[in-house]
Amino acid sequence: MAFDSLFIGVTGLNAYQQQIDVISNNIANVGTTGFKGQDVNFQDLLYQTQQFSSAPTATRGGVNAQDVGLGVKIGSIDTDLSQGGLQTTGINTNLAINGDGFFVLGNSNGSGTPQYTRNGDFSINQNGLLYDPSSGMAVQGFTANKNGIVTQTGVPGTLQIPIGLKSEAVATGAGAKSGPTGDANFDVSFGGNLDQTQYIAAVSNGGVGATLTTISTTIYDSLGGAHLVNITFQPEVSSGGVGPVLPLAVTNASGAQVTAATEWSYTISSTDGTLFNTAGVPATSTSAPTQFIYFDQNGQFINTTATDTGTTGHTIGTQPSAAQGNQISVAQWSAPAGANNSTTQAAAATGPIGLDFSDMSSLAGTALPNVISQNGFAQGTLSNITIGQDGTITGAFTNGQAQTLGQVALATFQNEQGLTRAGGSAFLQSANSGLAQIGQGTTGRYGAIIAGSLEQSNVSIASEFTKMIVAQNAFAANSKSITTGDQDMQTVIGLIR
Repeated sequence: MAFDSLFIGVTGLNAYQQQIDVISNNIANVGTTGFKGQDVNFQDLLYQTQQFSSAPTATRGGVNAQDVGLGVKIGSIDTDLSQGGLQTTGINTNLAINGDGFFVLGNSNGSGTPQYTRNGDFSINQNGLLYDPSSGMAVQGFTANKNGIVTQTGVPGTLQIPIGLKSEAVATGAGAKSGPTGDANFDVSFGGNLDQTQYIAAVSNGGVGATLTTISTTIYDSLGGAHLVNITFQPEVSSGGVGPVLPLAVTNASGAQVTAATEWSYTISSTDGTLFNTAGVPATSTSAPTQFIYFDQNGQFINTTATDTGTTGHTIGTQPSAAQGNQISVAQWSAPAGANNSTTQAAAATGPIGLDFSDMSSLAGTALPNVISQNGFAQGTLSNITIGQDGTITGAFTNGQAQTLGQVALATFQNEQGLTRAGGSAFLQSANSGLAQIGQGTTGRYGAIIAGSLEQSNVSIASEFTKMIVAQNAFAANSKSITTGDQDMQTVIGLIR
C-alpha cells in the first residue's frame, strides 16, 4: 500500500535528521577541550512477510521468502574515543592523557557521584585544591604522607596542595645518605680531579712549596643555619719529614690490596667559627683533623685513612669514622651573624658528617675537585609543583628540595562505549560500562599524563562535512519517497469520478 511508503519515508526523515543533529553537535564542539565525537549507526526496521519460504521437494526447488521492510531506525550512537591532538599550554596544572583513561572528578567533601573526563584544564584554588574551574569539582587522587610516600589503596580522594607548606631544615649529616652502590652511608660526596702533576712536582721538591687546592661548600646545622667551610687538598709526600711515603699497599673498600701511586691530605676548616671534634673530644679549633686519600697508578680512588701510612681504611657497608679517614664531627656550630651566639650554638644539634671521595680521581690534568652533593639544607617554602607522566605531584621548595605531595588517579572501564555523557566534557558510569578501575598513569591500560598540555577535540571537520552531505541527500531522498507515495495515493483517488 502507498500508506506504507509514506511512513517508511518518515522513518528515514527521523533517522537522518538525528544523524544531522549528531554531526552538527560534533562540528559545534570542534574546539571543545577533550571532546569525543559521535558516530550514528543505522538499522532496518521490522519486515512484513508477503510469502514464507518453502523447502525443496523431489520435483521442485525451494521458494524464498518475500519480506518488505518498514523503514530505518537509529541502531546506536557510538562515541569515538580515539586520541585527540595535544596542545601545549605551559601551565603546569593543565593535564592531557596520551592513551586510554579518564581523569576522576568529585565533590571536595567526597559526596555525590564521580565524573570522568578527558578535559584536564585544571587549576589550584585559594585553598590549594586541585580542581576543575568550569564545574568546581575536585580532581581525585591519592595524597602522600609526610615522608612523601603515596599509598594507592581504597577510593581516591581530593588532592590538596598545601599552600605555604614548609620543608623542615635538616642538618648536614642527618639527611638522606648517598655513596657508591652497596655503600650509601655518606653525607657529603666529592668529585672532580686532583692534578697528578702537582703531586709529582711536590715529590721532586721534597714537599717544599707543594701546591694547595682549596674549594668551598656550605653545610647546614639542624636549625637550617648555613656555614661555609673550606676543603684544602695537598700532596702528601713525606712521613714525619723523612722521604716519600709511596709506593704503599693500601686496602681498598672491597678488602683488596692496591698499590697507591699518589697520596693527598685534606683538611676541612670553617670560616665562621664552627668548631670540630678531635677523636671524640670537643676541640677549640676551627679545623678538623687532617686525613688522607689514596689513588692508584691509573688515577682511580683506592681509599681514605686517618694516617699517612695507608692503614685502617674504609670497608664497603661500614659507617664512616674518623679512624677510616672519612668523617669529621662538629663540636659546636657558630651562630649566624646578628644572632645570640650562645643560644644558637646550644640549640643546633651537632654530630658526625661522613665524607665520600669515591668519585674523585688523580689524573694528569687541571685540578678541579668539587662537591657533588650534601644532605643538609635550610628551611624552605613550597614554590611550585610539577606533575609526572604517572600522575605524581612533586613540590619544589625554595631550599632546592623536592617532595612528593600526591598522585593524580586515572580511571578506565571494561566498556568505555557504555559511559553516559553528562555534558561539560564529562562522562558518568552506567550499568553497561562496568565499574571504574582506578590506577596510575603509564601502567596497564592507563595512558601517560602530559603536564602543561590539553587534549583537543578529535572531531575532523572534513569528515563531518562529508557525512553532512550524505545525510542531507539521504534526508532529501526520503522526502521524495513521501512525495511519490502521495502522488500514488492521488492517482488512486483519481480513479473515482
